[in-house]
Amino acid sequence: MRVTIDNIGEYLHLFSEKNTDFGSPAWAEPIFAAMIRAYQNHEKLTINIGNGYIRNMILSEYQSHKSYSPIECIFQRADVDKIANHITQIMLKNFHELSPKDQKDLRDYLQYLFTELMNNVADHSHSSVGGYAMAQYFPSNRKIQFVVADRGVGFLRNLLLNFDDVDNELAAIIKALQKGITSTEAVMYGAHKNAGFGLYAMYEILNMTGGKFVIISNDALLRYSNGSYSTETLSPPWNGVVVAFEFEEANINYDMDYFRKNYLWKEALEEEDEDFYV
Repeated sequence: MRVTIDNIGEYLHLFSEKNTDFGSPAWAEPIFAAMIRAYQNHEKLTINIGNGYIRNMILSEYQSHKSYSPIECIFQRADVDKIANHITQIMLKNFHELSPKDQKDLRDYLQYLFTELMNNVADHSHSSVGGYAMAQYFPSNRKIQFVVADRGVGFLRNLLLNFDDVDNELAAIIKALQKGITSTEAVMYGAHKNAGFGLYAMYEILNMTGGKFVIISNDALLRYSNGSYSTETLSPPWNGVVVAFEFEEANINYDMDYFRKNYLWKEALEEEDEDFYV
């Protein structure tokens, strides 16, 4: 039994009917560990798991010298910066051979991704047990896997607040990957805020760097890898949302300032230029 970001859909049956036995997987990745933690707390169960890695992730506290971050809980935005800093610091310690410029680029990418995805949990999940996040560095191929899992309401219920062109969870995931899509008001104090960029930015960064991701929302799973999408209908469903990605350091080609200007802010900058010359 090897549970990975690529085959997690095959193991969704374990998260149903108050199951407490998760066996002794020979290999388990962060996505499985964070989902177990969210499920355990939501269902108020004592879990039987024979995999020492998962037990360590659940029980450990933050230690900056490790190649992994323990599972940490997100309830509100006030939690996000601390957890994002923990995870970023741990991950960067594994890339000590990078030049100072590349270190900065990698830190900026990771900090942005971690913060945006955890903010989504704080703002939208409506999970009674919050969300659970962790990351792991894999030295053999110099990649990072990050995951955040919650037991909330899912994408569809959130997007129906603002959009009437989605009628199932898969359509809601696809909608949420578009730029500027959010279930909350995109204006704060009379000015536009950076809303609806989290999943869109994740896609653009991972597409640019050859990464992969999985998004689960209740009964729908969408996977992106090698430039293409695949989907699964989950039965039984996961109750909530899981977002996990893998990021390979070797494929970074642009600094974060370039990414912001050419992917996130391009239309806004063009509108400012047009206003200036009116």
